[in-house]
Amino acid sequence: MITKRIVKKVGAVRTPTMFRSMILSRHPSHRCLRAQYKNLPLSKYRSVIRFGSTTEVEDTIAKGGKRIEINSVQSIKNSSCKLLMKQCFERAGVKTAPRYINGDFTNWKNENYPIVAKNHFGSKGSGNTLIKNEQEFEAWQRGKTISHYIFEKFVNYGHEFRLHVSENGCFYTCRKALKSDCPEDQKWRHHDDTSVWLLETNENFHKPNSWNDIVRDCVSALNAIGADVLSFDVKVQTPTTNGLRRPYQDYILIECNSASSMDNGTGELSICAQKYIEEIPKILEIKINQLNR
Repeated sequence: MITKRIVKKVGAVRTPTMFRSMILSRHPSHRCLRAQYKNLPLSKYRSVIRFGSTTEVEDTIAKGGKRIEINSVQSIKNSSCKLLMKQCFERAGVKTAPRYINGDFTNWKNENYPIVAKNHFGSKGSGNTLIKNEQEFEAWQRGKTISHYIFEKFVNYGHEFRLHVSENGCFYTCRKALKSDCPEDQKWRHHDDTSVWLLETNENFHKPNSWNDIVRDCVSALNAIGADVLSFDVKVQTPTTNGLRRPYQDYILIECNSASSMDNGTGELSICAQKYIEEIPKILEIKINQLNR
């Protein structure tokens, strides 16, 4: 008797399609995150990450598709407009500079000078003006639409830090220290033209003793804005006053940024970029876990 052996053909195991995140940004320093550089890991899920971009993507989960969003369009709008940002800070109950909301504007100004006028859509310090008295205000306001600005009391804390924050907390930070040759009339603000950036490993970083509270407020503000990853500029009191160490360094959140530079000027991958490459998969994991609940 001849027995016929039947062999079933087993098909090749199909490798699941994997994706790298779509990056929506106009900032050249974010190129290192784009798919062609292969710095971000592959994922089973399509995703889009916005850095300052309000470009809509049609296949996102919010629109009935399957693509995960890191930083929604609305969160970018909230972080880009000084008025919306400030309202989010206030809703979150975080420490921030007092501002004019309603009532008698003339009396508010007179009681709170010096004040800072901030254009709703200024960036990198443009549109911000320190106004010390009524005469300066009268000169400043000529030809301007006042409703396009918010007005804050100027808080003169001596140190400023930038914290890059996700739901997990602060994953990268620098101190913005004034340059030794910074003009006297520019010392009220910390920007690229007036400051140098000190890493946390620098002996002059001077980490505040209120650091945990600062991080907690930044995460609260991040959630109120509705974003997944932002950087925050925070003004902090100096460590000492009159030669004595402060028991607690008070602080205020100045603003947040949805498209911070990751450039270090060398053409090589910066520490900031490396930290984002490490943090983005953790943020994606949180979003995926939320999907699968």
